[in-house]
Amino acid sequence: MAYQGIFHSSLLRIREALEWAERQNIERLRRFLIENSNIPLYCFSSGGASSALEYAALLYESNRSMAKAITPLMMASISDEALKASKILITTGDGNGWDEKYTAKRAAEVNPKGTAAIVRDCGADNYVINTLKKVTTNWFIYNWIELGGKPFIATIETMCKFGLFYRAFTNEDEIVSKLDFNLTPNDCFTYKARVEGTVPKLSEIKNYIVLYSGWSKPVATDFECKMIEGGFASVQLADYRNFCHGRFIFISKHLSDSAFVLFLTPREKQFAKDLILESVAWRDKTDIFPRNTPVAIIETQYDSPIASIDLMIKMQVFFDEVAKALDDEPCDPSNPCGIDKRFPRSTPFRNLLEMGALNHGNLQGSNGAMNSVDRKWTILYDPKKTISQIAELNKKKLGKDVSEATIRKYIIEHRIDRRYDEKMVIYNRVWLQYIKDSDQSISSIAKTLKMSKNTVKMYLREKVKFERKEGRNRMVSEDTRITKLKETLERAIARFPRVKAIQAKHPEYDVNAILEKLPLTKDDKNTYQISCFMQMRELRYKYKNGDVEYII
Repeated sequence: MAYQGIFHSSLLRIREALEWAERQNIERLRRFLIENSNIPLYCFSSGGASSALEYAALLYESNRSMAKAITPLMMASISDEALKASKILITTGDGNGWDEKYTAKRAAEVNPKGTAAIVRDCGADNYVINTLKKVTTNWFIYNWIELGGKPFIATIETMCKFGLFYRAFTNEDEIVSKLDFNLTPNDCFTYKARVEGTVPKLSEIKNYIVLYSGWSKPVATDFECKMIEGGFASVQLADYRNFCHGRFIFISKHLSDSAFVLFLTPREKQFAKDLILESVAWRDKTDIFPRNTPVAIIETQYDSPIASIDLMIKMQVFFDEVAKALDDEPCDPSNPCGIDKRFPRSTPFRNLLEMGALNHGNLQGSNGAMNSVDRKWTILYDPKKTISQIAELNKKKLGKDVSEATIRKYIIEHRIDRRYDEKMVIYNRVWLQYIKDSDQSISSIAKTLKMSKNTVKMYLREKVKFERKEGRNRMVSEDTRITKLKETLERAIARFPRVKAIQAKHPEYDVNAILEKLPLTKDDKNTYQISCFMQMRELRYKYKNGDVEYII
């Protein structure tokens, strides 16, 4: 459907939504969230309601303990033990979707006292209320404002929930007086070239790379949800630091139809300048990102929970401008393939209500339990020791009479590949002794380690491999000192012929000149190594004191 301004009408009611939140009684909700706040919190919701629960999780974590906003289906990946040790918050409207039914049913079974639900409709058919009221009184009715007409995406109700959570966590009554409700696009966001140049129209942008941190995380989540549910463009979310780990390559390949969206509070402002917004001379470059990279900046002056609400208002103005540019109505988006919009959400996941936690037998043994193992105390397990030594270790450390049979049972229940670990322990001992001085004889190493010569020979073979049992857990790996030494040697073997080739072509080159010809990082430039290579006809080396020593 062409743009009709339906979503825009929800922007005009943001003040009304926050005033509604100011009038609500939040005492019981606040008590649930604040009391025992050292306990982790799981927040369950889906679709457009997810961003409000991201805000709740953020406020909970900034207050004291860990919190996580996740979808109902992700609940099936959480063990009963984890749910029992946490608080559970469910948010729903009429409480009759498949998602809400599953969440409420499992929460009521596993952790009834630690579960609460926020609902809008308390009618007789509300499955969530009917399930929870049998086991708890922690369900809260808030008749938040809705736009009417059943819009396809979340609109004004999201701001109602943000207001509720703001008050519940801060215990402040006022929200509206803290904010400026200027909805003029120029006052809510800036869309421009990073440094200079022209930028594509918003209607031409197909990919948005959204960078966030702190208070802007729930806002970024909401933007992604609205853009994808409207089918307007692809959206990639990353915090400012995680973006630096390779994600910048995407915009390098898709600059013509991509743009940054930068959510800024005073905390991120300088970092955004250093990373993207200003020209920065670095090494031999005068700039990093293309100067005409499109950037949308959505900024708040606040560095407190109100920052999220301020950014939400401005983000929705930007989203509305994208919809206008595309001439598409977010509340009833065009649907070229004619997919029935009712079908996916109403599709019954037939086994969902019966679904429990993941089968994690491989992690803890049969059915996730250490059957017949005495669990009155912790078992200390050291794969480098024999069974009898482990039993003795437990006696000394725990002051308990732990039998060898208990240790063996522990190994079985935890599916530990004991034979593989034993071989890796021997392997590490032999190699750590060998790299002290590779001129040692086999007999000398065997005598030092109290092993047979054949055992030492076997473990020093160039390509020794140990059989691994499928589905078993391995507790011992190659010692990092050995791994690092072998990696150093592999690089040397690959580098030697390159050095000799450069030397043959340019016999006048000294060490530094050859180093400049090699594609090496500053940390990888080894003057001693290259000097040795220049004096050698063939690569010869030995191990000495845990390092590679070249033989000239």
